[in-house]
Amino acid sequence: MSVPRPLAAVPEHLRLLGVRTQGPGFAVQDERGRVELSVARPEPEPVLQALTGLMAVHGRDHGAPRRLGIDVATVATGLLAGQGLLAALIARRRGLPVTAVGLPAPAGALQFLTHHLAIATGGGTFPYAPAGVPGPPFTTADGVLVELEVLSGDDWVAFWRRLGRDRADEVGAAWLPFVYRYLAGRCELPPALSQAVRRHSFAQVRAAAEACGAVAVAVREPATVAPPWTITPHPGAAAADGRPRPPIAAPLQGLRVVEATSRLQGPLAGLLLRHLGAEVVKVEPPGGDFGRYSPPLAGAVGAAYLAYNRGKRVVEIDYKRPPGRDDLRELAAGADVFVHNWRPGRAEALGVDSADIARLNPAAVYAYASGWGGVPDAPGPIAGDFTVQAYAGTGALLHPPGDPPVPSRLTLVDVTGGLLVAEAILAALHERERTGRGGRVGTSLVGAATVLAGAPHRRWGPLQEPIPTPAGHLVVAPDDTPVRDLAGFCGLPPDADPATIADRLGARPAAQRVAELDAAGLPAAVVRTEPAELPADPRLAGLLDHVDGACWVPGTPWRFHVR
Repeated sequence: MSVPRPLAAVPEHLRLLGVRTQGPGFAVQDERGRVELSVARPEPEPVLQALTGLMAVHGRDHGAPRRLGIDVATVATGLLAGQGLLAALIARRRGLPVTAVGLPAPAGALQFLTHHLAIATGGGTFPYAPAGVPGPPFTTADGVLVELEVLSGDDWVAFWRRLGRDRADEVGAAWLPFVYRYLAGRCELPPALSQAVRRHSFAQVRAAAEACGAVAVAVREPATVAPPWTITPHPGAAAADGRPRPPIAAPLQGLRVVEATSRLQGPLAGLLLRHLGAEVVKVEPPGGDFGRYSPPLAGAVGAAYLAYNRGKRVVEIDYKRPPGRDDLRELAAGADVFVHNWRPGRAEALGVDSADIARLNPAAVYAYASGWGGVPDAPGPIAGDFTVQAYAGTGALLHPPGDPPVPSRLTLVDVTGGLLVAEAILAALHERERTGRGGRVGTSLVGAATVLAGAPHRRWGPLQEPIPTPAGHLVVAPDDTPVRDLAGFCGLPPDADPATIADRLGARPAAQRVAELDAAGLPAAVVRTEPAELPADPRLAGLLDHVDGACWVPGTPWRFHVR
């Protein structure tokens, strides 16, 4: 069995986690035998980006679908593959004789479309009308591109007042488009706000943000800034486990995960563990998570909330008060996995840091899904996907040379971060099955950005962007398809100018051209321009679930084969 190109880096990743891999095929090995990995529907990166709608969402602020220069679908598929293999090893130790794991290649790309798909198919609407120009990032008076993160409307108003803008029709109307930019995949604000930033230096903008509890981050060049995860066993002797081992039908069946997270990174990790059979208990404050009833709705629930939290059991705890803190501590200590994404210091203040949980339950896996990951020059107390992209230089890798290195509106580091949290938890659970000892898992959004920066990057040329045709966009994969082959397909000399090939490819309807290219063995796809189109695509059949009759979401990515 040959190793699919999108998964070529997975063996090394698993070795870093302490798992033995074997060649020439792709498998993992323990004392109970060998587990094979198979990948269905493999496609080159550009085709996956087109097929799943990644190009369309990434290009919303630009007015047309755009290629992502980082192989983000490849990264996500590799992380899912590692999770599936770790889950298979855990299952074998728990008595379920898994022999192989199947993974469809588009499953990785779909992780970045989870809430976009739920929103597009849920029928809800955003509570504002887009108006203005794209931003942030904004450009300062000294030429610095700056990204913002603000968590409250009061802080938003105070920030702009410090920059000389206090008109409610400008600042107030811009708040909701800014808040919803993560869900909408776009952000359009009144031009007066970008003009206000342009009248101030970056130092002044950063000082204004710090004074208001916000964060202003300069868009930087790419840098390796943090590891993807750390896994540290709890100190002391292994915990004796006298519990009976009932038969299981899924790798994590019978295990309990307590999740005290919000937004995307932590909830995605919890969802992936639920897909593997765990019972997931989501801790929310009184009244529930702020996203539970936030539009756009899918039925009676926020579409994005439903997408990441379906199937979890919700427990509301007021852990700001002593009785609630006791309840939280008891719940966390009784879990197999406790995961949170609070700001630094909050877990310690609540009495549920790693040392607290380890004293009560040495077999528990404690996971902290942080933002900045303890980097010494973190820009501020809060971290968001786009500010982390700016800090880590992700945008510089996404766009063609000469374009501004702005972050993508796709939540790239949030999703990659959630995948890393789940992978590290599975690695710690695998170690626990072997030794009886739990451990502390640390991951961060900055670590996720570092993983993306280490992924393959694509050369930019005339055939790298989607090619417009009379009936849609066409994409081809020149990294996998020599230009001379495309020239021959188009009836041109082998040394034909790539621009001429693009013109010839784009002269006929995209669907017709894709069918012809597929028949010739040349990878291509029509760019999906709206996520709502995905459920009807036969190439994605079986990869999506219809939830509660309300919306479509990516389904369970793995298939486990049992002896």
